[in-house]
Amino acid sequence: MSTTRITRWFNGGLVLLVGSLSAPLMASDVTGLTTFVPNTPALAEEVNGNFDSVKSAVDDNHQRITDLEAKVVDGAVSFSAFAFSEWTSSNSSSSACQELRIQNYAYFDLFWAKSASCSLTTPVHLPQGATVTELSCLVDDALYGTTADSNFYPVTLRQLDLTTATTNGILSTSTSSSNVGLQTLTATPFDPDAPELVIDNTQYAYTLMVTANYADDVAPAVDGNTLKLHGCTVSYSLP
Repeated sequence: MSTTRITRWFNGGLVLLVGSLSAPLMASDVTGLTTFVPNTPALAEEVNGNFDSVKSAVDDNHQRITDLEAKVVDGAVSFSAFAFSEWTSSNSSSSACQELRIQNYAYFDLFWAKSASCSLTTPVHLPQGATVTELSCLVDDALYGTTADSNFYPVTLRQLDLTTATTNGILSTSTSSSNVGLQTLTATPFDPDAPELVIDNTQYAYTLMVTANYADDVAPAVDGNTLKLHGCTVSYSLP
């Protein structure tokens, strides 16, 4: 096999490799090649030297590809309070809870209700095949430890089956709000290999639900905004 053929074959391989990798990653160059002259004997050490140069570059590129394949790609999607909509379980024209938004948070106008559970939801769009790794929401609870103690119920990432119309919670924060003031509610999977944590957009749609529970002693006209939602984040990894 001539050096020209080796060079052409290898350069073709490089083109394919570079095309399959991200733009910032550069393939190793082949250097130190001996150029042979027609009708001139080729020395064994020169031929072997060319092969060694090609092998060195190929081995280096192979290691780079192996490192990329082994790397876990992480990502996240975040939602401000303005991404959420009021959720209701009935088609009643009146609701005990109405979502309001102000500045950088959302809360509930409780109308005439005192003891009530009010929920907000937002669609969640994650990459096909991604695995959910964490859920977190930033909330503000001004009623913790008071006579009108209310709280945020554990936040839940839900999976809607588009063939059966059934809904299943796949990840929830382990606790509700348990301090006064600004705090982050978090959840990590008990079983990180659970199949429902792998996003399948061909069969399921995903939503995030945040629920605020108000106690009997809450004054509905003024105390709805004592439980404030600022925003949430869903983290994931890609294979």
